[in-house]
Amino acid sequence: MRDGSTTRERIRTEALRLFVAHGVDAVSIRDIAGAAGCRPSALYAHWPSREALVAALFRDGFTEYARRLAALADSPTPFAARLEAMVRLICRLHAEDPARFAFLLLTQHRRLPAIAADADNPIEVLQRAIADAMRDGELPAGDAALVTSAVVGILVQAATFHLYGRLAAPPEALADPLVALCLVAAGLAPAAGAGDGTDTDTGAAPRHEPRTMPRRQTEDTPS
Repeated sequence: MRDGSTTRERIRTEALRLFVAHGVDAVSIRDIAGAAGCRPSALYAHWPSREALVAALFRDGFTEYARRLAALADSPTPFAARLEAMVRLICRLHAEDPARFAFLLLTQHRRLPAIAADADNPIEVLQRAIADAMRDGELPAGDAALVTSAVVGILVQAATFHLYGRLAAPPEALADPLVALCLVAAGLAPAAGAGDGTDTDTGAAPRHEPRTMPRRQTEDTPS
């Protein structure tokens, strides 16, 4: 007797691969079934249509990413450490399953409106963490949504550039510079000596401090 769960996972794997390689609209149920080594009817046993399959793949991936990010966002550590951990997790998620990461990246604009703005949304998880850090004085006061868009933009564009060959290295190989860029975008500057990932005096993890804007020089301001 065939294992239905194995067939289901094989269909999901091949569907992701084909959707990323050819685009969702160019891939048919028959294409997916052929790649998965099953009949088209096997797909309909699990999903009522190709659209339902696409929606499920996006929802499941997005929800799983949110769950893993939330575990880090809710940890009892300073915000800078939590943000760094979340950025490194996002880079690691690409390494774990590049096809799923690319699928979510390529289909997000059409699929995001169907995802509720709640705990199952990784963007909301990040924005809540940023808003809480602003409230608690760990970040400069500001627009949490705008800061979230800056951090997400850094990560999404780096992954997009890699997908289209503009960046040779994948996100997981760029984790250190991506962390540094996201910290600055959030309003944090790495403390002196943190460039190599450790504190030069103690060997501890790097400290990050809120940035302050330099005072503008005027004719009345002593130099």
